[in-house]
Amino acid sequence: MKHLWFFRSAVLLLFSLWVVSCTDLTEKPKSVVTADNFYQTEAELVSAVTPVYASLRDFSWGDPMFLQEVASDELVIPQRGGDWGDGDIWKDLHRHTWKPTLGFVNGAWTSLYRGIARANSVIPNLENAGTDLAKTFLAEVRVLRAYFYWWLMDLYGGVPIVTDPVTDPNNPPKQNTREEVFDFVVSELNAAIPDLEESFGAGNWGRVTKWAAYAILSQVYLNAEVYTGTARWQECVDACDAIINSGQFEMLDNYFDVFDLNNEGPGNRELIWVVGHKAADGVGFLRHMATLHYNQLPSTPWNGFSVLADFYYKYDSTDVRRQQFLVGPQVWLAGPKAGQPTTDRQGNPLIFTVEIQDIENATEGEGARVLKWPVDPNMSGGNAGNDFAIFRYPVILLTKAEALFMLGDVGGALDLVNQVRERAFEPDKPLTSLTRDDILNERGFELFWENFRRQDLIRTGHWGDPWTFKDPSPDFRKLYPIPQIQLDANPNLKQNPGY
Repeated sequence: MKHLWFFRSAVLLLFSLWVVSCTDLTEKPKSVVTADNFYQTEAELVSAVTPVYASLRDFSWGDPMFLQEVASDELVIPQRGGDWGDGDIWKDLHRHTWKPTLGFVNGAWTSLYRGIARANSVIPNLENAGTDLAKTFLAEVRVLRAYFYWWLMDLYGGVPIVTDPVTDPNNPPKQNTREEVFDFVVSELNAAIPDLEESFGAGNWGRVTKWAAYAILSQVYLNAEVYTGTARWQECVDACDAIINSGQFEMLDNYFDVFDLNNEGPGNRELIWVVGHKAADGVGFLRHMATLHYNQLPSTPWNGFSVLADFYYKYDSTDVRRQQFLVGPQVWLAGPKAGQPTTDRQGNPLIFTVEIQDIENATEGEGARVLKWPVDPNMSGGNAGNDFAIFRYPVILLTKAEALFMLGDVGGALDLVNQVRERAFEPDKPLTSLTRDDILNERGFELFWENFRRQDLIRTGHWGDPWTFKDPSPDFRKLYPIPQIQLDANPNLKQNPGY
């Protein structure tokens, strides 16, 4: 099956051909590739937009994801002897004690603006191509750029809106307000939706569809009051209804079937938009490496990302979704020893405990680990081929539930929450009443480590709460600081309050 890594391969192939064709500089070229004659065929358009799509991998593994998840009440990366100390960067992120110089803060900023720069470089050529096919690709790139700006607005507040492919280094961009960025994101998504496709075949799995754009729009509206001070609950419902009423999506009967490697592709009707990966350097899925013990895969994982005990215990003990966490005696999960008991590095039986006693010096086995995505038997050097879902159908059901709840339709919200809960319990355990915290919890149970938790905690007033290894944090921590290196480079930027 072709994924977005195919787009990357196409670009590398074109680059290689260009290098070969340019070795003899004395030969007169028979043809010249220009913006006027290149953006015509589907293959050419795919190669043009591939670099923009490639930026999505940072949401599966990269600084943007770290800022959303590691700072939440879901995950913690304790120091284990000499591993994961790293100058306390992971602990500072979890404790909400970061500074403007924290590497993750600048890394996420750079990652998101890199995606925007790639989009800006291709948009004018797509606009000038003059074909219906190019118009579809243009709409996709505008959605991708809006997605990157949504994350910038979410993480940092007011940021510069840059749409030109070239900027004047002597006149750096001015900082827009958070509300202006919000309006830009909404405008771009709404403008792109009419030109987007409703579905793609397996060969184009992972490209932006109309429903991916509506899914982004639903989350932007869900958090509108945080971003602008004005709630947009009905617009949130409308965006969700566009997806629900399309009839293209449904929840699978089994929670773990959603993530099964054999169910990847357009046949999986729960997946709205995914980032594809390949078991190869630079394009692999790395979350198994982040969380599993050194002695659970032949590729020697890093034994880091763990589930906070308080979060683990929030799950009902009969909730099937709690089975995504590894607790107790462990085995090899792949390779020639698959299924056999494994040991820690001292040769003792490897046993994962739920509790972590000391974030400064945890043992090898402390902390539940995550096996939400199955191990790819064909993974190479730690790089796996698992898809990562940016949006699944339950996101939309729970988003609409919260918006309805805030509009006063508690019954409608309760029905949607119970629709999601139904597959998690046998026999069913529907809720008989509903609070906003119930919806928050359900989003946590269903969407663990899918890049929503920080937003959910901020929106519902729990971001500053104390949790394990974290004291209460002040309101200004709802935004990350503008990275110090960016402030030094652009005098038009102003630091967020509190930093």
